[in-house]
Amino acid sequence: MKTKYMKYTVYSILAFLMLGLGISLQIKAGIGQSMLNAFALTMAELFHLEVGTMLNILNILFFATYVLIRKTSFDSRDVIQILATMANGYIINFFVYYVFQGFVIESYLLKALTFLVGLCLASVSLGAIMAIAIIKFPLESLCVVLCERLKKNLMSVRMGFDILFLFSTLIITFMSGNTLFIREGTVISFLLLSRLMGLTYNFLKNRL
Repeated sequence: MKTKYMKYTVYSILAFLMLGLGISLQIKAGIGQSMLNAFALTMAELFHLEVGTMLNILNILFFATYVLIRKTSFDSRDVIQILATMANGYIINFFVYYVFQGFVIESYLLKALTFLVGLCLASVSLGAIMAIAIIKFPLESLCVVLCERLKKNLMSVRMGFDILFLFSTLIITFMSGNTLFIREGTVISFLLLSRLMGLTYNFLKNRL
């Protein structure tokens, strides 16, 4: 049992590395992001922070809200969850600001291909992390506990957050005059991310 847990832990770490790479490629493509990442990039630009650092701040807020709402004691899984999500933010910073620092894409076709590769990597890794079920993301955990409290389905609650991120991003962008990160990539992500993630989750769930 311990060996199996260790093996799944290694798989989760590899999936997190792949997730960070996937998100970083989408950012470098520069044709739009998912709702949460677009909001994080907007806030990072507004406060002159690295995007991974801003994602860490947001994840801490999601996690704190989740713990307060669920009203149960703090346990070891909570520690693993927050450490893993914080590490993911630093992985994204490492790829975006160090590995891909001089990586400039001029061709729109190459930008689109880079975005799609990043989206596929992120979707597959998210599905794998969910299937392994050792680590959960703070936002998804918050959505689940809100579903229980509000008697709503998970899709409605998660969509509510996406709508909140969308309008917040648009309002902050137009008020500050900073870069708009809601673009065609956002639409592509909305159409493909959950589907690819679901396919990976279902495939691996039956085999792990």
